Amino acid sequence: MSGISSYLTPGRVNKINLLCLLLAICWILFLPLKKEIWYDETVSVLISKGFSHDSPAEFASHASATNETLAQLNTTSNVYHATLVDNGNSFLYNICLHWFTGICGNSLTVYVLFSKICAAAALLAFFVLCSLFFESSIFTAVAIILFASDKIFWGMAHEIRAYEMGMFFIILSAINWFRYMYRAEKPMNLFLTGLFAACAILCHYLSVYAVLVFIGYLVATKKAKLFTAKNILALLIPVAIIGVYFYGAAFAFGNMNRQNLTIKAKTISEGFSVAQVAIRSMKFAALNFKFIYPAVKGNTAVVVLSFLMVIGTYIAALKFSTTKEQKRNLNLLFILGFSSSIFLGVLSLKAHHYTPLYSRYYSFSVPFCTLFVAYALKVIVDAIDMKAVVAGAATALIIIPCCALFVLGNVKNAPILAYNHIPLAKTIVNDNIAKVEVPNWAEAFLVSSFLPADHKIEYVLNNTAYNFVLYKPAGIETIPVIRIDN
Repeated sequence: MSGISSYLTPGRVNKINLLCLLLAICWILFLPLKKEIWYDETVSVLISKGFSHDSPAEFASHASATNETLAQLNTTSNVYHATLVDNGNSFLYNICLHWFTGICGNSLTVYVLFSKICAAAALLAFFVLCSLFFESSIFTAVAIILFASDKIFWGMAHEIRAYEMGMFFIILSAINWFRYMYRAEKPMNLFLTGLFAACAILCHYLSVYAVLVFIGYLVATKKAKLFTAKNILALLIPVAIIGVYFYGAAFAFGNMNRQNLTIKAKTISEGFSVAQVAIRSMKFAALNFKFIYPAVKGNTAVVVLSFLMVIGTYIAALKFSTTKEQKRNLNLLFILGFSSSIFLGVLSLKAHHYTPLYSRYYSFSVPFCTLFVAYALKVIVDAIDMKAVVAGAATALIIIPCCALFVLGNVKNAPILAYNHIPLAKTIVNDNIAKVEVPNWAEAFLVSSFLPADHKIEYVLNNTAYNFVLYKPAGIETIPVIRIDN
């Protein structure tokens, strides 16, 4: 192990860390996964084009409509309205996706590219966050590998959803929060903490569990210095942004509550168990903290054992820590990482259904879970003489399984065709089709969202059959609509 230590000079370590970062970004940007969309992604696409859940009803009296007519809905004000009609969530993502596709086009590649760019930005921000904890350490590379191979992270990078953007902003908030807490108590750091936290919440409401930890730490440890005139001014703009948005979006919470009641009613008929909430929460805690065995075999015994391995790692790292700073960092990262399990578990119990325990809702704790694991390994390796044994055990128990799961997830990726609107849009463009019959306006809106803005086409309503009818130069082609909304 001493030979490896002598080889890993600060200069070489920095190069290895940067190489891992570059490879991770390239992998995220150019990973050739087969892509099909699912229901939540169609919602993001439609909202970014100004189509709300109410739009089909607004066109009920129309027998036909052109692309120019539908394009009139594609405005920032309609994106805001459509966001509120949904449930008010993800407005910042929706409006940025609206602007991005307005510049770059409406292909599926472009929609997904926006998430990939956000993921690449999150990796860069994560690299900066790692530097605050590791400085020049090979464990930065370990953290990057674990982060990039996390199924939630790379999976959300290939979905048309707000999670990558929210993850990016929560990491930026964490960077500035850490700087304010432990480096320099400057109002600018506090301002940036609040601003990026507000952006994260406007990307996805559930990022609030990490924000609550930031706030809790600030109040508990900096209460005497926090409420100065400069600090209050620094937080005024972020608080005002959130306050103004929530004031305008107040009625959207009613829509969210109705959605929740619908899900709850369905769960009552299927059954709900507190024990199941506990098991699912432990499962995702284990997965997020990189003990990924429940992903292979998810029975209760494996889940509990994996969760206990997380707790064991936390206790061992605390035991081997030699400074107050190490203990502080371990506690901080563990609490940030575990905050999602606590918050979402409580939310599930309150809502009386399992929807809050979907894997993607844990996205905003994944960076901190990952950083905790890498930091805990560093603390343990630095503290004991048998470094090779610990490094080998960590590689066998954590790094190799995570990388294997990543490879397996990519190899076995085979999404089903839940919507045939995207291939239909390609056919319309390739065959220069100018007229399409649709069974309802919802299908027309989704098809139009994947057509070039300048493609001239007329949609004609024909609800006698659930088909698309294409008027081609050589004749009429009928294509059954494929729509699986789940």
